[in-house]
Amino acid sequence: MKRFILSCSIVFLGTSAFSATHTITNSGFAFSPSTITINLGDDINFVLEAMHNVVEVSQATWNANGNTALSGGFQTAFGGGAVPSSKLGAGTHYYVCSPHSSSGMKGIIIVQNTTGIEELKQLPEIIVYPVPSASLLTIRSNIKLSGLQFLITNLTGEVVSTGHLNDIVTPVDISQLSPGIYFVRTAGQRKQSVRFVKN
Repeated sequence: MKRFILSCSIVFLGTSAFSATHTITNSGFAFSPSTITINLGDDINFVLEAMHNVVEVSQATWNANGNTALSGGFQTAFGGGAVPSSKLGAGTHYYVCSPHSSSGMKGIIIVQNTTGIEELKQLPEIIVYPVPSASLLTIRSNIKLSGLQFLITNLTGEVVSTGHLNDIVTPVDISQLSPGIYFVRTAGQRKQSVRFVKN
C-alpha cells in the first residue's frame, strides 16, 4: 500500500513539474499559432496588440464567427494576458477576438490529458459502420474526440483520405474510394486501426 501511494505521489509531482507556459500572439487579424496542442496542466499566455482580446466560445459560436462568451470559459483583457491551467480542462477549447470574430479572428487550444490516470478511465475506442458501405461511413467513439485526426489507408498502407473527428459521431464520405478493404486509423497517443469494406 505504501508503495502504491508513493507511486501516485510521484505521478502527480511528475506531471506538475513538467507543466509549461505557451505563448499565442497575433499577426494582424490572426492568432499565431491558430491551433495549438498543449498538455493538461499547461498555461497559455496571450501577447496581443491593444485592439485584440480573447473570449472562449462554444464550437457552434466559433463555426459561425460569433463572439458570445462560453459560460465559465476563459477570457483576457485587450492586449492579452494569462489563461491559467485551471481554465483549460482536457478537450478542445475554441476562442475568438470579440471585436474581430466576424472577420474570422479565432483559434483553437487542444488540451491533452497526459497524467495517465484519467486516460485509464476513459480510453478512446472507435467503431465504424455500416460495413460494408458504398458511400457514407460513420466513425463513432465512446468519448468525445473533437479535433483528433484520422486517416483512411488501403491494404498497402497508402493514405487515401484524411480528416478530423467532429464529436462522438463523425460521418465520412467514402464514395470516391475504389471498392476494397481499408482501415480507419486514429492519430495521437492512442493510435487505433479499424478495418472496413468499401462496396
